[in-house]
Amino acid sequence: MACRSGEVAIKPLFVLSPSASAKLILLAMLSVGMMVTDYHYNHLGVLRSGISVVVYPIKYVASLPARIYNAGSESLSSRKKLLDENSRLRTNHILLGLELQKLAVLEQENVRLRELLSSARQLQEEQILIAELLSIDLDPYRQRIVLNKGTQDGVYEGQPLLGANGIIGQVDKAGPVSSIAILISDPNHALLGVIARSGQRSLVVGTGSNDRLELRHLVNTTDIQVGDLITTSGLDGRYPPDYPVAEITSIQPIAGEAFVKVEARPLTNLSTIRETLLLRNNEEQFPKTAETHAEVR
Repeated sequence: MACRSGEVAIKPLFVLSPSASAKLILLAMLSVGMMVTDYHYNHLGVLRSGISVVVYPIKYVASLPARIYNAGSESLSSRKKLLDENSRLRTNHILLGLELQKLAVLEQENVRLRELLSSARQLQEEQILIAELLSIDLDPYRQRIVLNKGTQDGVYEGQPLLGANGIIGQVDKAGPVSSIAILISDPNHALLGVIARSGQRSLVVGTGSNDRLELRHLVNTTDIQVGDLITTSGLDGRYPPDYPVAEITSIQPIAGEAFVKVEARPLTNLSTIRETLLLRNNEEQFPKTAETHAEVR
């Protein structure tokens, strides 16, 4: 539309153009035509291959997040499985170790019981009672143990205690269901022993150490040797005769004196005892007393 001089031309708001439906129909027809042509003549194969080569890096980069996520998930899952398996194996290892320790303890207990039974078979006339330790006093000046037998079981004060290899002490105090025994290693315990080889008698006293006893009042001319066996004499009113007690381990002269210092080791390991035999037929022969070393001196 021509504009008059001095007038501003007005631009139309709507311009006539092909409709969207017409464009869609045209594109659909072109697509169908290209598919039919490609199906019969394969003219677009080269173009399709080229496009695939160009698009592949884009597709690869687009798939990287998913691939990384899947790989990370598998790695975390595998790590968790390995950690769980490791934890299970460690637990099984600990449990097996505990079972082996229990078996070892049972085996040691069986050995101790066999030794006690063997010792019991050697007692012909004596009646015996087996008692177990409830507790032990670790004070070096009080070598005492608590037993699970008392007066209702026939236990009495002064009753001798026997270990797997010999005398270990005697009952000091007897209660209804438990009793306290003093070991031969207690500093306040003493018994009259005899050297089996020579027949020499000596006072055997405790030192507070469970693996060391002392023989008192032996002169340097006494017939005594390292390795000599010490047994009970039966003359002290405490223990029956001829029970093994200790083995002499050291003989040392005392400077300026006529006596010798003699040490012995108890035949029964006092630090490992768990059970003990109580001799039961000596109640009338031996008084109900556990005299102290101080009283004997």
